[in-house]
Amino acid sequence: MNHQMRQYVVSLAAMGLLVGVTTGNARAWNTPANSIGGEAYGVSVKVSASTAAVTVGPTPHVVLCPDGGMAADRLLKISVPNLVGSETLPVVTTGSIGSDSASAQSSATVERVNLLNGAVAAQLVVAMSGSTADGSAARSTAEGSTLIGLSINGSTPVDVTPSPNTTIPIPGGAVILNEQIPEGDGVHTSGLTVNMIHVVLKDPLTGTITADIVVSSAHSDVSFVPAPKVGNAFMTGGGKLGTGRDIATFGFNAGSRGGAPHGQLEYNDHGQNLKVHSLSIKSFGLIDGTLTCVTFSGPARVNNVDGYSFKVNQACDNGEPGVGHDTLDISVFGPDGILIPSHSGTLTGGNLQLHPE
Repeated sequence: MNHQMRQYVVSLAAMGLLVGVTTGNARAWNTPANSIGGEAYGVSVKVSASTAAVTVGPTPHVVLCPDGGMAADRLLKISVPNLVGSETLPVVTTGSIGSDSASAQSSATVERVNLLNGAVAAQLVVAMSGSTADGSAARSTAEGSTLIGLSINGSTPVDVTPSPNTTIPIPGGAVILNEQIPEGDGVHTSGLTVNMIHVVLKDPLTGTITADIVVSSAHSDVSFVPAPKVGNAFMTGGGKLGTGRDIATFGFNAGSRGGAPHGQLEYNDHGQNLKVHSLSIKSFGLIDGTLTCVTFSGPARVNNVDGYSFKVNQACDNGEPGVGHDTLDISVFGPDGILIPSHSGTLTGGNLQLHPE
């Protein structure tokens, strides 16, 4: 799926009493052997006015192909009066299947969130889900997920990564923070859905769910049984660099097919408002003297303007889990060739997976 930059503003008429919405987040395990799954979206709203149900999203929404690759999308703004307001919603999912392992990573980032007229607010909401399997063990992680500037019921904003499934009451219902829904057998299959903010409102008399709002949702899953396979070198990855408010999120799939480089990269430096979308991959190769690191480069569009370029100087798969081990060093260049400052270092969220020849 090609990256799309679109200005998308959703607007509904103001709503009164909400009645009669039912919702569920359960996902049936139906992934075939030797496949991967990934999905991410920014916002989903399910409510009902007095006479009609209304659904917004999930949007923006990307789904990974079962045999791997990458999908990315972005919205500039979403507004549902009295319910949801937010800006800049990039989502990425990427994954691969090799002869010795399989992996998938997804991320969803939403900026300047305001729910229910300020009952829940945050400056930055990041959901991450990564899954890997090597034939003997399968695992999933939400590392890298975080909430920046979170305020609930008018509380002082804080930067926090809540414990999984933290539930806090709000007028008319509750908000679940860092909601995690695991799946799989832990041997050949594993999956995880992460909803960083999940608001549920209920009718005070009947207990019926009347509104269901999710902000920043990321899902990944793997199903893998090893088998001999010969192919060209390639690497996939997705995750986060940096901590606190100074972070960058990324996703990529780069390699060599029939001797020709191919792939895609998305890189978002949220502190510098730097949004990089690759137009093609012009070079790719293993770094001499290593069995774990690759480099690749190509032309790029930055903040929706052509004429830029990027180079991943080094992307290293240093083992599992990727957080605290894998590294990424990326450079971005302006049309004049001048280097634009960008993040590099050890992953604080996500995973890189190399499949050598």
